[in-house]
Amino acid sequence: MNSIAVIWRQKNYLTALIVAAAAVLWLLSGLLRPAGDNASAVRGGDGPEVLPVTVRARRIEARPYTTLVNINAHTEANRSVRLRAELDGVITAVPVAEGRAVRQGEVICRLEAEDRPQRLERARSALRKAELDIAGARKLHKKGLLSETELAGQEASVASARAEYERARVEMENLQIRAPFAGVVNRRAVELGDFIRRGEECATLLDLDPVLVVGEVSEGVVGDLVPGRPAGAELHDRTRVEGRLRYVSRDAHETTRAYRVEVEVDNPKGQLRAGLSGRLALPTGEVRAHLINSSLLTLDDRGELGVRHLDRENRVLFSTVTLVGDGREGVWVTGLPERTTLITVGQEYVTPGQVVSVEFEDGQSGLPAPEPDGQAAIRPVAGDGEDRP
Repeated sequence: MNSIAVIWRQKNYLTALIVAAAAVLWLLSGLLRPAGDNASAVRGGDGPEVLPVTVRARRIEARPYTTLVNINAHTEANRSVRLRAELDGVITAVPVAEGRAVRQGEVICRLEAEDRPQRLERARSALRKAELDIAGARKLHKKGLLSETELAGQEASVASARAEYERARVEMENLQIRAPFAGVVNRRAVELGDFIRRGEECATLLDLDPVLVVGEVSEGVVGDLVPGRPAGAELHDRTRVEGRLRYVSRDAHETTRAYRVEVEVDNPKGQLRAGLSGRLALPTGEVRAHLINSSLLTLDDRGELGVRHLDRENRVLFSTVTLVGDGREGVWVTGLPERTTLITVGQEYVTPGQVVSVEFEDGQSGLPAPEPDGQAAIRPVAGDGEDRP
Protein backbone atom coordinates (compact mmCIF):
# COMPACT_ATOMS: atom_id res chain seq x y z
CA MET A 1 0.00 0.00 0.00
CA ASN A 2 2.80 2.43 0.81
CA SER A 3 4.37 2.03 -2.60
CA ILE A 4 1.04 2.68 -4.30
CA ALA A 5 0.60 5.95 -2.34
CA VAL A 6 4.09 7.10 -3.27
CA ILE A 7 3.45 6.45 -6.96
CA TRP A 8 0.14 8.34 -6.74
CA ARG A 9 1.80 11.37 -5.18
CA GLN A 10 4.54 11.42 -7.81
CA LYS A 11 1.87 11.32 -10.52
CA ASN A 12 0.13 14.38 -9.01
CA TYR A 13 3.41 16.33 -8.90
CA LEU A 14 4.09 15.46 -12.54
CA THR A 15 0.62 16.63 -13.59
CA ALA A 16 1.07 19.94 -11.75
CA LEU A 17 4.43 20.54 -13.38
CA ILE A 18 2.97 19.88 -16.83
CA VAL A 19 0.08 22.34 -16.22
CA ALA A 20 2.45 25.05 -14.92
CA ALA A 21 4.77 24.69 -17.90
CA ALA A 22 1.83 24.98 -20.30
CA ALA A 23 0.67 28.17 -18.59
CA VAL A 24 4.13 29.75 -18.82
CA LEU A 25 4.40 28.90 -22.52
CA TRP A 26 0.93 30.46 -23.18
CA LEU A 27 1.95 33.71 -21.43
CA LEU A 28 5.23 33.88 -23.33
CA SER A 29 3.42 33.39 -26.60
CA GLY A 30 1.45 36.60 -25.99
CA LEU A 31 4.61 38.64 -25.39
CA LEU A 32 6.32 37.28 -28.50
CA ARG A 33 3.36 37.72 -30.87
CA PRO A 34 4.02 40.18 -33.74
CA ALA A 35 2.50 43.69 -33.67
CA GLY A 36 0.31 42.83 -36.62
CA ASP A 37 -1.51 40.26 -34.53
CA ASN A 38 -2.32 42.90 -31.90
CA ALA A 39 -3.72 45.19 -34.58
CA SER A 40 -5.87 42.34 -35.81
CA ALA A 41 -7.17 41.83 -32.30
CA VAL A 42 -8.13 45.51 -32.01
CA ARG A 43 -9.90 45.27 -35.33
CA GLY A 44 -11.65 42.12 -34.25
CA GLY A 45 -9.75 39.78 -36.57
CA ASP A 46 -10.54 40.63 -40.16
CA GLY A 47 -13.44 42.92 -39.12
CA PRO A 48 -13.67 46.76 -39.62
CA GLU A 49 -11.38 49.17 -37.71
CA VAL A 50 -12.82 50.70 -34.50
CA LEU A 51 -13.84 54.39 -35.08
CA PRO A 52 -12.43 57.23 -32.89
CA VAL A 53 -14.51 58.93 -30.19
CA THR A 54 -17.27 61.15 -31.58
CA VAL A 55 -17.90 64.58 -30.04
CA ARG A 56 -20.27 67.40 -30.84
CA ALA A 57 -18.79 70.81 -31.59
CA ARG A 58 -19.79 74.37 -32.43
CA ARG A 59 -17.86 77.17 -34.06
CA ILE A 60 -17.67 80.41 -32.13
CA GLU A 61 -16.02 83.75 -32.90
CA ALA A 62 -14.72 86.42 -30.57
CA ARG A 63 -16.87 89.51 -30.14
CA PRO A 64 -16.24 92.92 -28.57
CA TYR A 65 -17.01 92.86 -24.88
CA THR A 66 -16.91 95.78 -22.46
CA THR A 67 -15.04 94.80 -19.33
CA LEU A 68 -16.50 95.99 -16.05
CA VAL A 69 -15.37 96.48 -12.49
CA ASN A 70 -17.99 96.00 -9.76
CA ILE A 71 -17.90 97.88 -6.49
CA ASN A 72 -20.14 98.39 -3.49
CA ALA A 73 -22.15 101.58 -3.80
CA HIS A 74 -25.10 103.54 -2.49
CA THR A 75 -27.48 106.17 -3.79
CA GLU A 76 -27.24 109.84 -2.91
CA ALA A 77 -29.26 112.93 -3.71
CA ASN A 78 -27.95 115.08 -6.53
CA ARG A 79 -28.17 118.06 -4.17
CA SER A 80 -28.96 118.32 -0.46
CA VAL A 81 -29.52 121.78 1.05
CA ARG A 82 -30.32 122.90 4.58
CA LEU A 83 -32.58 125.92 4.28
CA ARG A 84 -31.61 128.40 7.02
CA ALA A 85 -33.25 131.57 8.29
CA GLU A 86 -31.61 134.90 7.54
CA LEU A 87 -33.67 136.76 10.15
CA ASP A 88 -34.76 136.26 13.74
CA GLY A 89 -38.47 135.66 14.08
CA VAL A 90 -41.43 133.49 14.95
CA ILE A 91 -42.59 130.82 12.48
CA THR A 92 -46.10 131.76 11.38
CA ALA A 93 -46.59 129.16 8.60
CA VAL A 94 -45.14 125.84 7.45
CA PRO A 95 -47.18 125.20 4.29
CA VAL A 96 -45.22 122.15 3.13
CA ALA A 97 -45.30 118.79 4.89
CA GLU A 98 -42.29 116.53 5.24
CA GLY A 99 -41.74 114.21 2.29
CA ARG A 100 -43.65 116.38 -0.15
CA ALA A 101 -42.27 117.42 -3.53
CA VAL A 102 -42.04 121.18 -4.11
CA ARG A 103 -41.39 123.43 -7.08
CA GLN A 104 -38.60 125.95 -7.31
CA GLY A 105 -39.55 129.13 -5.42
CA GLU A 106 -42.29 127.50 -3.33
CA VAL A 107 -42.51 128.74 0.29
CA ILE A 108 -41.25 126.25 2.87
CA CYS A 109 -41.37 128.39 6.03
CA ARG A 110 -42.78 131.88 6.75
CA LEU A 111 -41.69 134.22 9.57
CA GLU A 112 -43.74 136.87 11.38
CA ALA A 113 -43.39 140.26 9.68
CA GLU A 114 -43.54 142.40 12.87
CA ASP A 115 -42.96 146.08 11.87
CA ARG A 116 -40.95 145.31 8.76
CA PRO A 117 -43.68 146.36 6.27
CA GLN A 118 -43.79 149.82 7.92
CA ARG A 119 -40.03 150.11 7.82
CA LEU A 120 -40.08 149.25 4.14
CA GLU A 121 -42.68 151.95 3.47
CA ARG A 122 -40.69 154.52 5.43
CA ALA A 123 -37.53 153.63 3.52
CA ARG A 124 -39.39 153.96 0.23
CA SER A 125 -40.64 157.43 1.18
CA ALA A 126 -37.22 158.54 2.33
CA LEU A 127 -35.70 157.39 -0.95
CA ARG A 128 -38.35 159.27 -2.90
CA LYS A 129 -37.64 162.49 -0.96
CA ALA A 130 -33.88 162.09 -1.45
CA GLU A 131 -34.33 161.66 -5.20
CA LEU A 132 -36.44 164.86 -5.39
CA ASP A 133 -33.84 166.75 -3.34
CA ILE A 134 -30.97 165.67 -5.59
CA ALA A 135 -32.94 166.67 -8.68
CA GLY A 136 -33.43 170.23 -7.30
CA ALA A 137 -29.84 170.41 -6.13
CA ARG A 138 -28.55 169.60 -9.62
CA LYS A 139 -30.64 172.45 -11.09
CA LEU A 140 -29.28 174.89 -8.54
CA HIS A 141 -25.74 173.65 -9.19
CA LYS A 142 -26.11 174.34 -12.90
CA LYS A 143 -27.15 177.93 -12.11
CA GLY A 144 -24.19 178.35 -9.78
CA LEU A 145 -26.36 178.63 -6.70
CA LEU A 146 -25.10 175.40 -5.07
CA SER A 147 -21.54 174.39 -4.36
CA GLU A 148 -19.92 171.08 -5.24
CA THR A 149 -19.76 170.14 -1.58
CA GLU A 150 -23.46 170.69 -1.05
CA LEU A 151 -24.26 168.69 -4.20
CA ALA A 152 -22.06 165.81 -3.03
CA GLY A 153 -23.88 165.84 0.33
CA GLN A 154 -27.21 165.50 -1.44
CA GLU A 155 -25.91 162.59 -3.53
CA ALA A 156 -24.69 160.84 -0.34
CA SER A 157 -28.16 161.25 1.16
CA VAL A 158 -29.68 159.57 -1.91
CA ALA A 159 -27.23 156.66 -1.68
CA SER A 160 -27.99 156.19 2.02
CA ALA A 161 -31.75 156.27 1.43
CA ARG A 162 -31.42 153.74 -1.39
CA ALA A 163 -29.39 151.39 0.84
CA GLU A 164 -32.00 151.60 3.61
CA TYR A 165 -34.74 150.83 1.14
CA GLU A 166 -32.87 147.78 -0.24
CA ARG A 167 -32.24 146.50 3.29
CA ALA A 168 -35.91 146.79 4.20
CA ARG A 169 -36.98 145.15 0.93
CA VAL A 170 -34.60 142.20 1.40
CA GLU A 171 -35.83 141.69 4.95
CA MET A 172 -39.37 141.47 3.68
CA GLU A 173 -38.32 138.87 1.09
CA ASN A 174 -36.41 136.87 3.71
CA LEU A 175 -39.55 136.48 5.80
CA GLN A 176 -40.43 133.67 3.37
CA ILE A 177 -37.92 130.82 3.08
CA ARG A 178 -38.32 129.42 -0.43
CA ALA A 179 -37.07 126.32 -2.24
CA PRO A 180 -34.00 127.23 -4.35
CA PHE A 181 -34.73 124.29 -6.69
CA ALA A 182 -37.38 121.66 -7.26
CA GLY A 183 -37.03 118.77 -4.83
CA VAL A 184 -38.41 116.98 -1.81
CA VAL A 185 -38.70 118.37 1.72
CA ASN A 186 -36.93 115.55 3.50
CA ARG A 187 -37.03 117.01 7.03
CA ARG A 188 -38.58 120.02 8.67
CA ALA A 189 -36.72 121.37 11.70
CA VAL A 190 -39.34 123.83 13.00
CA GLU A 191 -43.04 123.88 13.76
CA LEU A 192 -45.67 126.58 13.83
CA GLY A 193 -44.91 129.07 16.63
CA ASP A 194 -41.22 128.19 17.01
CA PHE A 195 -38.77 131.06 17.35
CA ILE A 196 -35.94 130.73 14.85
CA ARG A 197 -32.70 132.68 14.90
CA ARG A 198 -30.63 133.75 11.97
CA GLY A 199 -28.59 130.79 10.67
CA GLU A 200 -30.79 128.11 12.20
CA GLU A 201 -32.28 125.39 10.00
CA CYS A 202 -35.82 125.51 8.75
CA ALA A 203 -35.88 122.38 6.56
CA THR A 204 -33.73 120.04 4.44
CA LEU A 205 -34.40 119.93 0.70
CA LEU A 206 -33.24 117.05 -1.53
CA ASP A 207 -32.86 117.04 -5.31
CA LEU A 208 -33.51 113.42 -6.40
CA ASP A 209 -33.67 113.91 -10.16
CA PRO A 210 -31.17 112.77 -11.15
CA VAL A 211 -30.09 110.49 -8.31
CA LEU A 212 -26.44 109.55 -7.86
CA VAL A 213 -24.99 106.07 -7.39
CA VAL A 214 -21.74 106.60 -5.50
CA GLY A 215 -18.82 104.29 -4.72
CA GLU A 216 -15.04 104.13 -4.43
CA VAL A 217 -12.47 102.43 -6.68
CA SER A 218 -8.83 101.56 -6.10
CA GLU A 219 -5.85 103.21 -7.75
CA GLY A 220 -5.48 100.18 -10.02
CA VAL A 221 -8.86 100.86 -11.62
CA VAL A 222 -9.30 104.62 -11.57
CA GLY A 223 -7.02 105.15 -14.59
CA ASP A 224 -9.35 103.03 -16.79
CA LEU A 225 -12.47 105.05 -16.01
CA VAL A 226 -13.65 107.72 -18.45
CA PRO A 227 -16.40 110.19 -17.43
CA GLY A 228 -19.37 110.16 -19.79
CA ARG A 229 -19.36 106.41 -20.41
CA PRO A 230 -22.54 104.43 -19.70
CA ALA A 231 -22.68 102.55 -16.41
CA GLY A 232 -25.21 100.49 -14.48
CA ALA A 233 -26.08 99.41 -10.98
CA GLU A 234 -28.11 96.74 -9.23
CA LEU A 235 -29.74 97.90 -6.00
CA HIS A 236 -30.50 95.80 -2.93
CA ASP A 237 -34.01 94.98 -4.14
CA ARG A 238 -32.68 93.66 -7.51
CA THR A 239 -33.70 96.88 -9.27
CA ARG A 240 -31.38 97.56 -12.20
CA VAL A 241 -30.71 101.14 -13.25
CA GLU A 242 -28.68 102.65 -16.08
CA GLY A 243 -26.87 105.96 -16.19
CA ARG A 244 -23.58 107.60 -17.06
CA LEU A 245 -20.34 108.08 -15.17
CA ARG A 246 -20.28 111.82 -14.47
CA TYR A 247 -17.48 112.22 -11.95
CA VAL A 248 -14.18 110.54 -11.04
CA SER A 249 -12.28 112.08 -8.14
CA ARG A 250 -8.75 113.35 -8.73
CA ASP A 251 -7.82 112.93 -5.06
CA ALA A 252 -7.84 109.72 -3.01
CA HIS A 253 -9.59 109.45 0.35
CA GLU A 254 -7.10 110.02 3.17
CA THR A 255 -8.06 106.82 5.02
CA THR A 256 -9.09 104.31 2.33
CA ARG A 257 -6.80 105.65 -0.44
CA ALA A 258 -9.70 105.03 -2.82
CA TYR A 259 -11.25 107.41 -5.36
CA ARG A 260 -14.87 108.54 -5.30
CA VAL A 261 -16.96 107.94 -8.43
CA GLU A 262 -20.49 109.11 -9.23
CA VAL A 263 -22.96 107.70 -11.74
CA GLU A 264 -25.92 109.90 -12.68
CA VAL A 265 -29.26 108.09 -13.07
CA ASP A 266 -32.47 109.76 -14.29
CA ASN A 267 -35.22 109.66 -11.66
CA PRO A 268 -38.14 111.71 -13.04
CA LYS A 269 -40.82 109.96 -10.96
CA GLY A 270 -38.77 109.96 -7.76
CA GLN A 271 -39.00 106.19 -7.33
CA LEU A 272 -35.35 105.96 -6.27
CA ARG A 273 -34.45 107.13 -2.79
CA ALA A 274 -31.16 108.30 -1.35
CA GLY A 275 -29.26 105.84 0.83
CA LEU A 276 -30.05 102.61 -1.03
CA SER A 277 -27.17 100.11 -1.14
CA GLY A 278 -26.21 98.13 -4.22
CA ARG A 279 -23.47 97.14 -6.66
CA LEU A 280 -22.11 99.51 -9.28
CA ALA A 281 -20.74 98.22 -12.61
CA LEU A 282 -18.26 100.59 -14.25
CA PRO A 283 -16.82 100.14 -17.76
CA THR A 284 -13.01 99.82 -17.79
CA GLY A 285 -12.35 99.01 -21.47
CA GLU A 286 -13.17 96.65 -24.32
CA VAL A 287 -11.66 93.25 -25.23
CA ARG A 288 -12.33 90.49 -27.75
CA ALA A 289 -14.03 87.66 -25.87
CA HIS A 290 -16.06 84.49 -26.48
CA LEU A 291 -19.48 83.74 -25.01
CA ILE A 292 -19.69 80.10 -23.87
CA ASN A 293 -21.79 77.96 -21.58
CA SER A 294 -20.33 77.86 -18.07
CA SER A 295 -20.72 74.05 -17.99
CA LEU A 296 -17.97 73.75 -20.64
CA LEU A 297 -15.35 75.14 -18.28
CA THR A 298 -13.02 72.51 -16.83
CA LEU A 299 -9.71 72.19 -14.97
CA ASP A 300 -6.50 70.70 -16.29
CA ASP A 301 -4.01 68.62 -14.28
CA ARG A 302 -2.46 71.80 -12.87
CA GLY A 303 -5.84 73.10 -11.73
CA GLU A 304 -6.04 75.86 -14.33
CA LEU A 305 -9.42 76.84 -15.76
CA GLY A 306 -9.93 76.27 -19.48
CA VAL A 307 -11.95 74.63 -22.26
CA ARG A 308 -11.35 71.86 -24.80
CA HIS A 309 -11.56 72.68 -28.51
CA LEU A 310 -10.32 71.32 -31.86
CA ASP A 311 -7.71 72.27 -34.43
CA ARG A 312 -7.97 71.83 -38.23
CA GLU A 313 -7.23 68.09 -37.97
CA ASN A 314 -9.91 67.55 -35.29
CA ARG A 315 -7.21 67.09 -32.68
CA VAL A 316 -8.26 67.96 -29.13
CA LEU A 317 -6.62 71.06 -27.61
CA PHE A 318 -6.89 72.53 -24.13
CA SER A 319 -6.60 76.31 -23.66
CA THR A 320 -6.62 78.17 -20.37
CA VAL A 321 -9.10 81.05 -20.26
CA THR A 322 -9.78 84.13 -18.16
CA LEU A 323 -13.30 84.98 -17.05
CA VAL A 324 -14.14 88.60 -17.85
CA GLY A 325 -17.92 88.59 -17.35
CA ASP A 326 -21.10 86.61 -17.14
CA GLY A 327 -24.75 86.93 -18.07
CA ARG A 328 -27.94 85.00 -18.57
CA GLU A 329 -26.65 83.42 -21.80
CA GLY A 330 -23.32 82.22 -20.40
CA VAL A 331 -19.86 83.47 -19.44
CA TRP A 332 -17.42 85.65 -21.37
CA VAL A 333 -13.84 84.38 -21.58
CA THR A 334 -10.57 85.43 -23.18
CA GLY A 335 -7.63 83.24 -24.12
CA LEU A 336 -9.10 81.35 -27.09
CA PRO A 337 -8.24 81.84 -30.78
CA GLU A 338 -10.39 84.38 -32.64
CA ARG A 339 -12.22 81.51 -34.37
CA THR A 340 -12.61 78.43 -32.23
CA THR A 341 -14.22 75.02 -32.79
CA LEU A 342 -15.53 74.40 -29.30
CA ILE A 343 -16.38 70.89 -28.06
CA THR A 344 -19.87 71.14 -26.60
CA VAL A 345 -20.70 67.46 -25.94
CA GLY A 346 -18.22 64.74 -25.01
CA GLN A 347 -15.39 66.92 -23.72
CA GLU A 348 -15.11 64.81 -20.59
CA TYR A 349 -14.27 61.69 -22.63
CA VAL A 350 -11.34 63.10 -24.63
CA THR A 351 -7.82 64.24 -23.80
CA PRO A 352 -5.51 66.80 -25.44
CA GLY A 353 -3.77 65.40 -28.51
CA GLN A 354 -6.49 62.86 -29.27
CA VAL A 355 -7.99 62.87 -32.76
CA VAL A 356 -11.78 62.63 -32.69
CA SER A 357 -14.73 62.39 -35.01
CA VAL A 358 -16.88 65.53 -35.04
CA GLU A 359 -20.60 66.16 -35.38
CA PHE A 360 -21.34 69.85 -35.76
CA GLU A 361 -24.41 71.45 -34.26
CA ASP A 362 -27.36 72.31 -36.48
CA GLY A 363 -26.68 75.00 -39.04
CA GLN A 364 -22.90 74.50 -39.13
CA SER A 365 -20.92 72.64 -41.80
CA GLY A 366 -18.80 69.60 -41.16
CA LEU A 367 -15.45 71.20 -42.01
CA PRO A 368 -13.64 72.83 -39.12
CA ALA A 369 -13.02 76.54 -39.43
CA PRO A 370 -9.44 77.77 -39.91
CA GLU A 371 -7.69 79.08 -36.84
CA PRO A 372 -5.18 81.91 -36.86
CA ASP A 373 -1.67 81.37 -35.61
CA GLY A 374 -1.14 82.70 -32.14
CA GLN A 375 -3.45 84.73 -29.95
CA ALA A 376 -3.71 88.38 -29.17
CA ALA A 377 -2.45 89.27 -25.72
CA ILE A 378 -5.39 90.10 -23.47
CA ARG A 379 -4.84 92.25 -20.44
CA PRO A 380 -6.65 90.88 -17.38
CA VAL A 381 -9.58 92.95 -16.21
CA ALA A 382 -8.47 95.55 -13.73
CA GLY A 383 -10.07 95.21 -10.35
CA ASP A 384 -9.70 96.20 -6.71
CA GLY A 385 -10.63 92.95 -5.03
CA GLU A 386 -14.32 93.08 -5.84
CA ASP A 387 -15.92 90.14 -7.57
CA ARG A 388 -18.28 90.37 -10.51
CA PRO A 389 -22.03 89.88 -9.93
